[in-house]
Amino acid sequence: MLKKIKHIRQRIREGRLKELIIQLKWLGIYVRRYWILITFYTVLMSSGSVLGLGTTMVSKELIDAVTGYNSRKIASVAVAYVGIGVGQIFINIIRMRISLKIRLKISNEIRADIFEQVLWTDWEAVSEFRTGDLLYRINGDAAMLANHVLTFIPNVVSVLISFVGAFVIMLQNDPVMAMIALAGAPVSLISSRFTTTKLREYTKKTQDFSSNKMVFDQETFQNIQLVKAFGLVPNFIQRFHHIQEESEEISLEQNKFQSLTMMVTSFVGQLVGYACYGFAVYRLWQGDISYGTMTMYLGMSGSLRGSFSSVIGLVPTLIRACINVERIIEVTNLPRENVEDNEPAMKIKTKAREIGVEIRMENVGFWYEEGVTVYRNVNITARPGEIVGIIGPSGGGKTTTLNLLLGLFHPKEGEIYIGNPEGEKLQVSSATRCLFGYIPQGNTMFSGTILENMRMVREDAEVEEVIQALKAACAWEFVKKLEEGLETQVKELGRRFSEGQKQRLSIARALLADAPVLLLDEATSALDVATESQVLKNIMKKEPRRTVIVAAHRPSVFSMCSRVYKIQKGEVHEVDESGIREFLEMEKE
Repeated sequence: MLKKIKHIRQRIREGRLKELIIQLKWLGIYVRRYWILITFYTVLMSSGSVLGLGTTMVSKELIDAVTGYNSRKIASVAVAYVGIGVGQIFINIIRMRISLKIRLKISNEIRADIFEQVLWTDWEAVSEFRTGDLLYRINGDAAMLANHVLTFIPNVVSVLISFVGAFVIMLQNDPVMAMIALAGAPVSLISSRFTTTKLREYTKKTQDFSSNKMVFDQETFQNIQLVKAFGLVPNFIQRFHHIQEESEEISLEQNKFQSLTMMVTSFVGQLVGYACYGFAVYRLWQGDISYGTMTMYLGMSGSLRGSFSSVIGLVPTLIRACINVERIIEVTNLPRENVEDNEPAMKIKTKAREIGVEIRMENVGFWYEEGVTVYRNVNITARPGEIVGIIGPSGGGKTTTLNLLLGLFHPKEGEIYIGNPEGEKLQVSSATRCLFGYIPQGNTMFSGTILENMRMVREDAEVEEVIQALKAACAWEFVKKLEEGLETQVKELGRRFSEGQKQRLSIARALLADAPVLLLDEATSALDVATESQVLKNIMKKEPRRTVIVAAHRPSVFSMCSRVYKIQKGEVHEVDESGIREFLEMEKE
């Protein structure tokens, strides 16, 4: 007893008990949400258990009737036996059909709920997780969790009905037989106490490995062009085989442990079964019971042992559910994005059509968690109708600055404001992203048609508006020559098009968003100088009050800028033409 208390105290100190309570509460949210469906499924599961007990009871009457012990009931008992059997068939079919519908509904809604939570999670926090890992948590862990939410309580009720029903019937007919049938219970309890901790370790290890495997698969196929270009195919095939070998080792190790524990419990169960059978035969030989009663004893003792083992088996199920919850909570408990300023931001956007938008970075400092400072005391201003340039060495902070403006990263010190000139100002957050059009370095395109890609930022955009945006980005010239025009399939990551074409399509999409601020992150690097110049002129001509911030390396861009800021060695300064030339010369070296 003292040892047990000491163990509980240790678990409390480790925080495991608190974690378990949190996980069960989280699981309870979905149980309460779907309690009607779960209750209905519980009724179906319980009816199967009740009919199973009924089958054993009717079997007793049928055998007694056939052996002459009570032959007058043979017809009615036979009808009851057949009726229960047919009823079980129909109930099982109905249960399978309905359970599939319920499982699909719960699974889809839970996965959609978790997917939504992940997308609304603060980007800086969620970016710590690898894409493949997130995919597995949203799909693998969420799917298993949905199954646990649906089946755990029905299984508990069904098993308890079988256990209590069999025990009560056995106890009423022969208490000694009931005690013999439960003789293996202490062994099962002791073994479950030992296996619980190990099972948690194995389950956690399996889930983590599955996530890592998903990461490898996702990254391999996403970068398959690079893999081929560097001749890395044999290397990746070898790594894949290593992953398979590791998977086999984990599975075999877990199977070995489960086999050993199963061998012990099965051996004990077999001994108990022999004892029950021997005792029933002895009672029959003594003339104390009939053949039907003996059959009932054996059936009930088997049900009693099996249902008790199932009760013990519910513990591993709960452990797996808690681990799924733990992995999902790691993501869903991350900080959420701030959307409180959505309405004021939309008002600023409406006024921007007349007076534009101004951005101010005031004494901003930023560094990553690793402790590497990007810069401190940064002051940058961008006003309506200006093109503001940002230069700096690769990795110096240009893209970080744009991410700060988008509210993807958050300043460690200082403030970033955006608003109408002489009007209301808001601190930059996820709510103010509606004020920005963004063209990243990767010029990300999605699977689907050109038109679908364009309308991602404005679902109600007319075809003519899309064409005008493509013309402004100097993209309509090549799009109209395509056989299917706007309905041309882009394919994954825009692999159908050249880098320059993808850049122009990305610029067109950002222009179609009709945002008062446009951020270009090396967005014209694949264009020739003439096209680059024309695109920038079109951008300002289309909306003269638009504020444009461009991170680039080429001098042709900076010749069109109102101001240029240089980021270097943790500092940011405004530079003139000579400063730009000096930096570009250093870059060449």
